[in-house]
Amino acid sequence: MRNADDIVERVRSAVSIVDVVGAHVRLRKRGRNYLGLCPFHSEKTPSFNVLDDKGIYKCFGCGEGGDVFSFLMKLEGLTFPETLERLAKQAGIEYSPTDRPLNKDQQDQTEALSNACRDYAAHCYRALRSDAGTVAYQYLRERRFNDETLKRFAVGYAPDGGASFLSSSQRSASSLQLFEQAGIISRGNSGEHYDRFHGRIIFPITSATGKIIGFGGRVLPTNTPATGSQFAKYVNSPETALYHKSQILYGLFQAKDAIRKKDFAILVEGYADVIALSQAGFENVVAASGTSLTTEQLNVLRRFTKQIVLLFDADTAGKNASLRGIELALVADFDITTVALPGNEDPDSFIRANGAEAFAEQLDRRTSFVESKTRLLKEAGEFDTPEKSARAIRSIVTTIAKVSDPIKREFYVRRIAEKFRLLESTILTELKKILSSDQAAERRISEREERLAPSHPTPPPEEGEMLSYSLPSAPPTPAEKLLVRSFIEDTETAYRASIEMDFDFTLLENEIVKSIIQVAISKFEEFGTPLNASELVSQFEDDPVAKNLIIDSAAAPIQISGEWVDAELSIDEIREEVRLATHQSCAIISRESLEKQLIQLRIQLNGDIDEDQLHSLLKESTLIGKKLEDIRGVQSRFHLEN
Repeated sequence: MRNADDIVERVRSAVSIVDVVGAHVRLRKRGRNYLGLCPFHSEKTPSFNVLDDKGIYKCFGCGEGGDVFSFLMKLEGLTFPETLERLAKQAGIEYSPTDRPLNKDQQDQTEALSNACRDYAAHCYRALRSDAGTVAYQYLRERRFNDETLKRFAVGYAPDGGASFLSSSQRSASSLQLFEQAGIISRGNSGEHYDRFHGRIIFPITSATGKIIGFGGRVLPTNTPATGSQFAKYVNSPETALYHKSQILYGLFQAKDAIRKKDFAILVEGYADVIALSQAGFENVVAASGTSLTTEQLNVLRRFTKQIVLLFDADTAGKNASLRGIELALVADFDITTVALPGNEDPDSFIRANGAEAFAEQLDRRTSFVESKTRLLKEAGEFDTPEKSARAIRSIVTTIAKVSDPIKREFYVRRIAEKFRLLESTILTELKKILSSDQAAERRISEREERLAPSHPTPPPEEGEMLSYSLPSAPPTPAEKLLVRSFIEDTETAYRASIEMDFDFTLLENEIVKSIIQVAISKFEEFGTPLNASELVSQFEDDPVAKNLIIDSAAAPIQISGEWVDAELSIDEIREEVRLATHQSCAIISRESLEKQLIQLRIQLNGDIDEDQLHSLLKESTLIGKKLEDIRGVQSRFHLEN
């Protein structure tokens, strides 16, 4: 893992977490660490700590913690390859993302497509502000979009005529092919090229990092003929090597900070809805990008929040989209509420007619998905007869079954029972049937996959080999946590101190603690230098429980002398703190294990045993008592508290 060719560790060593975090958070030094206001939740008293020497951060307010990579991933919604690429560039390290299945030619092609999209967006941005865009600009102003908002979303205009972009500069055959591959131009029946979006207002679509990857085009009302499918109200970019619409949320780049701060996202249908709400102060708003809401889009959104306010149009398509969105979001484990605007208004028209304050009131009155689905089913006439009502209620219960939290499910069951004056037991019975049916279906799928899977049994791990997952065990004791903290702070000192105590590591009952310490020791023995907390975290990428324990332990003071937090301790003082903490934790763990053994022996002594067993148990009890005295002697010699 730790060699010069490992790009992750080269980047980790080359960048300072204080510099990276400090670009987003105002930090002040406190002792060995840095303190600031947490960027992941609202707070007035700083509780966000950055530990420079360990390469990690930890907020004691909201619990967020991690290393320099997870900080940027959480803050900006980046993937790990994107984060690694950015930090590598910042550190001046050459990097070709091996996480992406792209060879050099493919990478060059992707970069060329990105440049093509950027060029087209710039062309349309200028055109909107030229004489050719006068009508389009006036239309946008009539819809009350101001210049600042139009600039923020890079709104532009593709002049009518079809060849404006092509004639704006000399285009080679290769560049025409590139723009065609980017979905910007198309070919007519006679083979000539034309601008796919001509005569339309252009809404550039960006990735979460702000890179332009596609476009949405809205035709001007004056350009819409009575018939003609080629003049559909909206035209979106096709799927390209750069733009995968099922994975993109329009407006996420502009909205992600507000979503994180408010901890919920408003999900609407159209580009204009996003822009109108954002301009009105509701910046935590996004829309599906040229497609129905998808699981992939929800996975992207989960990087920023797990709460969604669903706000779709009141027409039939909007209602169907709302119902489908509810189902998808619940399966994806989101908390979801909905807003139904009065008078069949969409967010854009509602804001223009009623203002931001009225929309805020609607947002405050948002309802649960149960009420929303009930309303939509009633509007569709699904409660007109007892037979339809039973089917509708069963449909609502089916949706409730998609909620993973059993407490929340019970709450919704109670709401349904009250709303329709039914017995809770009746609803619960139906819910249990649905859940049982779903579980049976999952078992059948699992069994089928097992039958179809190749028969290659996993060999047992070799002696000393680390398992890739954590075995279930009791939560770590305070002494086990202190031992982990000691090994993270100074592995060498803690290791030597544990040898001084003749500590038996098999006494550790928590498997996660045992794994963390085993990795710390093995890496120290292998390389001669200890892993810091950030490197240790990377060893447990697939084990969030272990990662959190490492981060929490690294951020917590040892506090043997009581001066750990406030004083700038010397290296020797730190080593002494670690030595004492290791001695104490080893003594406590050993003593607790012996005491448990002694209790078990006494239980056996009080049972029905013969004389030989009695002598054997008494002898074992005496040995354990002697070991306990030895442990107490060690504690006394090292001046350790119980």
